[in-house]
Amino acid sequence: MTRKWQAVTGFSSGIDDREREIAVNVQTREAAREDRDAVRQAEYRSWSHQLHPAWRVCFPLAATGLRLVLRRKLFWLLLGLAALNFLFLFATIYLRAQVSAENPGVARFVDGVLHSVTGEGRSYRDFMFAQGTVTMLLLAFAGEVLIGGDHRQGGLTFYLSRRMAAWHYVLGKLLSIAALVLLTTTVPALILFLQYGLLTNSLAYFRDNWRIVVGILGYGAVMAASLSLLLMALASWFPRTVPLVMSWACVFVLLPAVGALLSEVFDNRHWRLIMFWRNIRMLGTWCFGALTREQDLVMLPWAAGVVVAVGVVCLLALFPRIRAVKVVT
Repeated sequence: MTRKWQAVTGFSSGIDDREREIAVNVQTREAAREDRDAVRQAEYRSWSHQLHPAWRVCFPLAATGLRLVLRRKLFWLLLGLAALNFLFLFATIYLRAQVSAENPGVARFVDGVLHSVTGEGRSYRDFMFAQGTVTMLLLAFAGEVLIGGDHRQGGLTFYLSRRMAAWHYVLGKLLSIAALVLLTTTVPALILFLQYGLLTNSLAYFRDNWRIVVGILGYGAVMAASLSLLLMALASWFPRTVPLVMSWACVFVLLPAVGALLSEVFDNRHWRLIMFWRNIRMLGTWCFGALTREQDLVMLPWAAGVVVAVGVVCLLALFPRIRAVKVVT
């Protein structure tokens, strides 16, 4: 009778509305129960630990970049080339210590022939400069893995769609590049310094040559900061391997050749300031306290200005490339 009345009048009774509401509530509870069961089966747990600040995301990002580089066989080949120089000096320092313990005269002869094992600041400076040459080759190919792949394959879009700002991404990538530089230059130099001091059978070497540690850390910081900024800026604009390697070679091969040529033609040392690697070496020499020539002391502020200016230009060129990425949140 109720259904006939609804068909004739077009109105529904309150009883059907309550039945419909009860059915909807039952279905909702059953769906919620199914969702809880699915979550329980997937073994999800609520986060009970303390939330960390957002800036700490830079460290996992840097660690991820290092793992990407460590997977490449080319990296281990270049790292092996860098290790050859380190192992040679490590063995030479050990042999010198053994010889000096038996015959000090032979040790003085070895110091006169091999300036790289004298334990002075210039020995570590020359070692880090030689290591930096191999490091530049390593960074030329690592830039495509660390930064170029993010621009070409959408990794940058994925990172920026997370709860992280653009400067978090930049800082994380800079840390990964800096870690590669420190791994091949600063860490081996500190190991050689520690070895040389321990083989002297006295703490006087560490006490009298504490400035060497400052020089190693300072030179390493200059190389890590300048090379990281330059590589990230170039890799963001040239994400593929061949254009990146060519642009990297222009900075460290072509520009030094042009600077040396212009310096000879115009008889002006200021043209050598376009040699970016030479400017970094000059700052490293100053960190060791070995910059004694007057003409080098005059050029030091100019070299520091060029390195700082290049870093600023790299930052200004980097952020437009990152902000141009379209991110849907």
